[in-house]
Amino acid sequence: MKLLLLAVAALPWLPAFAQSAADDCARARDPVRCEARQAALKTCSEKRGKDRHACLDASMPPVDCSQAQNPQKCEAAQKAKETCKGKSGKELKKCMHDEQPRKKPKPKQSPPAS
Repeated sequence: MKLLLLAVAALPWLPAFAQSAADDCARARDPVRCEARQAALKTCSEKRGKDRHACLDASMPPVDCSQAQNPQKCEAAQKAKETCKGKSGKELKKCMHDEQPRKKPKPKQSPPAS
């Protein structure tokens, strides 16, 4: 009974919550992707586990790397994600690690000659 009362009490807040999610997307770095994510979450809400993950992946548009802080790194991550598509668990983690570009080591500075 208490649960029912709590649910009824929360009903007036639902439209406000939906509006605040839309407002959050308006302030997002990539508003279109944010709105697509909100729609994907709603579409995939009934699914669980691997099915939910696959549903979200299928529903989301690709990332717009032109708006990223580091477009080259973003593009490399997208390429790695595409290459590793279909893998999961440790296999996915290893694939993503192997596909990421390596940082070039900084050259060692020799001590000043005295």
